[in-house]
Parts: sequence; structure tokens; C-alpha cells
Amino acid sequence: MNIAVILPKLVSEAPVLVAKDLIEQIHDKVSLIDIYYFDGENEVGFQCNCYKVSFFEPFDFDKYDIIHTHTLKPDLYIWKHRRKIKNAKCISTIHNYVKAFRSIFNLVTAFCVGKIWLLALRHQDAIVVLSENMKSEFSVNLDEKKMRVIYNGRRLSEDLLNVKFNNEDDKKIKVLRADFKIIGVSARLNKIKGFSQLIKALPNLKDYALIFIGDGEEKENLITLASELGVIDRCLFLGYRKNGYLYLPYFDIFAMTSFSEGFPLGLLEAGKFKLPVVCSDLPIFKELFDESEVVFFELNNIKSLEKSITLLYENRDFFSLNIFNKVSQNYTVENMAKNYLSLYNELLDL
Repeated sequence: MNIAVILPKLVSEAPVLVAKDLIEQIHDKVSLIDIYYFDGENEVGFQCNCYKVSFFEPFDFDKYDIIHTHTLKPDLYIWKHRRKIKNAKCISTIHNYVKAFRSIFNLVTAFCVGKIWLLALRHQDAIVVLSENMKSEFSVNLDEKKMRVIYNGRRLSEDLLNVKFNNEDDKKIKVLRADFKIIGVSARLNKIKGFSQLIKALPNLKDYALIFIGDGEEKENLITLASELGVIDRCLFLGYRKNGYLYLPYFDIFAMTSFSEGFPLGLLEAGKFKLPVVCSDLPIFKELFDESEVVFFELNNIKSLEKSITLLYENRDFFSLNIFNKVSQNYTVENMAKNYLSLYNELLDL
């Protein structure tokens, strides 16, 4: 079986990390895996052939049995060149909801981009969604018979777990840890992640400080909010860090405060580190975890968030063990790869 994987760029973002974990798990079970991408360089260290292509130029599609796309631009690329694909089967993994475009574009543009994306997806032979909730939402516009639910897994490189941190980061974090319990996040800083809720909760959480690993368009707004609320001295914005999960051992609590989430890779990473998690009451989170594994809070209810953080910390040993067990048993790269290989074989009638 020859597989082409198409990605927008090779950076440390969730869709790319999922593709990387999948490729590393199945590379010895197929004949060939090649990666095609449009922008940037190979920042995440793919070990297979990587080819930079123009959106407007096709590659040799029928060299492959399976063409697997991730995210908007690769899906549009396949749609544009669909007539040139004679034999290969096309599959797309959907990593987020249509409404997530609202955090990137204005409302009109987001609406139009969403409609175009859905139209492109209709030309795929199979569509993978990351949860039953996502399947339910997309089945309104897409053929449910083409859809398959496959939960993500996450592998953390054992080699990286012993990497030494930036000395300046280490010093800054240790200063905070000396006086405060640490609530940490590791993600792109945009509105849809809901991190402003954490800053709004901080005035009433006198024993806590926040550490943000990540950059994004919302960073300056978060800094301004923290200054206005008088808690900037308890907020540390470290910016983007490659392999941000390596900072998780510094945290006492991991926060997932999103207003929308395709699949919470950060939650899996926290679980692997036995880190207790507070998360918003999104359907996707409640599908993946129950109230014995994480502590939920009501979105946009700061009092609820404050109480949840306090409850989580007081029972941190209980929750950290339960989330570790759940992630270790249910959300593994091995399970994910097995399900994808099954789908590939099904498409090829093998």
C-alpha cells in the first residue's frame, strides 16, 4: 500500500502531530508513505520523504493507493485536482468544527470558507471525524455513510522527556512555583481557547499563578486583561516553545478552557504526565472523559471555574491517576493506527 499524506505545513500543531504519530506507527506496515506540504520547512522531524508543492500544481496522484489530507488547504487542493485522480482513494481527517473559522476570519468570511470547505469534503471517498459529537454535527451537511469516528492517540517521545529547558524559562517558573500553585496551558493563544476565563478567575484564586506556553493573536489582549485585573505578576507568558508538553511537569493543574475543540491533544498529553485537568463542559470533553477523570466547569461562569480549580487541586491525586489510566487504555497511537489501517483496507477492498 502506497500512501500520500498532504499537510498545510510541517509545524508543531495538532493536525500535524496526529499525522506524524500515525505515520510513525504504520510506516513498517505499508510499502510507502510520502508527505506533501505547501508552506515552510520540516520543523517536526518527519522521517519519510517530504515534498514541498504548489497548491496549483498536481503531483503524481496515482502513484498512490491512498491520499490522506488534513485540514482546509489540503482538502481544497484535492478538490481542485480531483479529476486528475484516477485510481487513488481520497480520505480527509476533520480536525475541527466549521465554527472554528470564526476565530480566524470575520463572520462573513468564516461563513463562506466553511461552505466551500464542506463542498470540498463531499468529493472525498471517506471522512474521518474525531468524535461522535463531531459526526453528529457534520452529518447534517455530509454523507454519514462516508464518515468514520477515529479517536486520536498521542505518543510522547521518550528521548525528549530528558531534554533540558531554557535556563531563563526554568528560573522564571521556579520563582512562581516558590510562592504559588501553577495552572498551566500549552496551546495557541486565540479567542476560541477561552484563556481569558483563567485570568478573570485569578483575582479570587490568591494561591495560584498562570503559565502560558504558546503564542497567538490573543496574547496582547490577555496581557492587557491581566494588567487591568492586577494579576499580571502572577501570569507568565513564555511564548511558543517546541514540544511544549515538556513543560507540563512544572504545572500543578492543566487547564482546557476552550469554547470549541476538535480533539484535545493537550488533554491527552496532560493525562500521560498524570497531571490533573480542569476543562470546560463541551460535549467533546464529556464524550472522552467522565467526572471521575477531569473536573468540568461551566463556560463563561467564572465562579464555576474557581470552584472547579479548587476542587481539582484538593483531590489532585485521585483525578491524576484516573485520567492517566483512561488515556493509557483508550487513547493510544496503537488504537488510532489500527483503526486507520482498517479504513484504508476497507477503501481498497483488501
